[in-house]
Amino acid sequence: MRILFILHQFYPEFSGGTEHVTLNLARCAQRAGHYVRVLACIVDPTACCGRQSNDFEGALEIIHHGVHVMLLPREFLPMTADFSFEIDLGLAERLETWMRLERFDVAHVLHPMRMGTALLAVQRCGLPYVITLTDFFSSCYRINLVNMRNNPCLGPNEGLRCGKDCLVVPWTQNALVERQKQAQNLLAAAGTRVCPSDYVAEHYRSVFPELDFIIIPHGIDILTLLVNTPLTASADTDDDSLTLGFIGSIIPQKGLDTLLRAFARVPDQRLKLRVVGGFYGDNAYHNEVVKLAKADSRVELVGQVSPQEVFEIIRKINILCLPSRVPETFSMVLHEAAALGVPALVSDLGAPAEHIAKYGDGCILPANDVQAWADAISELLERPELLSAYRARVPVPLRVEEEAFFYESLYRRLIQNE
Repeated sequence: MRILFILHQFYPEFSGGTEHVTLNLARCAQRAGHYVRVLACIVDPTACCGRQSNDFEGALEIIHHGVHVMLLPREFLPMTADFSFEIDLGLAERLETWMRLERFDVAHVLHPMRMGTALLAVQRCGLPYVITLTDFFSSCYRINLVNMRNNPCLGPNEGLRCGKDCLVVPWTQNALVERQKQAQNLLAAAGTRVCPSDYVAEHYRSVFPELDFIIIPHGIDILTLLVNTPLTASADTDDDSLTLGFIGSIIPQKGLDTLLRAFARVPDQRLKLRVVGGFYGDNAYHNEVVKLAKADSRVELVGQVSPQEVFEIIRKINILCLPSRVPETFSMVLHEAAALGVPALVSDLGAPAEHIAKYGDGCILPANDVQAWADAISELLERPELLSAYRARVPVPLRVEEEAFFYESLYRRLIQNE
């Protein structure tokens, strides 16, 4: 098969969960003998050392971990493409021509942000496509299901609630209703709609009740894990020390400041905290995090690392901390930690909380509640048997090869139905 993966951004400029999932699936498809291309957007053209494309004027081409990627400069796309489904008809025509020349059999959309124009080209080519809903962008322009009052969203109500609770420039009430209709059409045109967790599927089923959504969890690259680190328990627990880990983008939504404040309330030298991830967006928040971290010698700011290095870091922690203050749709790092037998403390929002509630391999804590997090950390320190109990309940996660097999079956079915 000739497979086109489409998403809003990609390595090396961005290295989030959706990019990680896409790379895993693309590499698996190549190993299975399929022809693979990734189409994404590049925001900062200096962020990679790509070459000018011979097949699409103005685009950049790179090879990332063996995968051929074509990057469209952000300036090619409509100004509102970061939060709308606006399209550029001229660009859609050029992309349609390129897709026909590449003779793709199927497309897999991993994220529609910025890529409404590419999706129009896919439809014009008559390409069947799968869409994986890795977050809530298709139903929420703010992505995180939190409204402008910083309250949980009760659902878009066909865009009417968006116009009431999240009306900011350049949106109008009619435009938000229209965005919801566009999302409906985009999802309805997909051959299959996939969600990575029950939490995400339940949301989309409530918003688009006439559409079907299936669940395929994101898989973990166990092969890379085995190459980089032994498949054993996490950090050495022979002594009475406790090493916590935060792994993720350092942005307000991830709640690292809550964890740092909670950690400071437990002034025990047996505690350590390793913070892994890059700074994005709000500089004021970054300064706040750095100030909190530097005030405590037990905190180590590791910075951003490669996906391969993440496994080695996980192996050296006792428990993962996910203090997110917005609903998470899956959390790759939670499942990567599970592959190494590492339990987790998570906030009571989204798929990670549902995971812990189902398996009991950690503790669910109120988001933003500094004292609750401090109490949980203190209890783990004083009751090591609790950590052992969590660890014994950690489930074996799905492997990326299994995830890729499920998707390959979907691709073949869509092609056969054409």
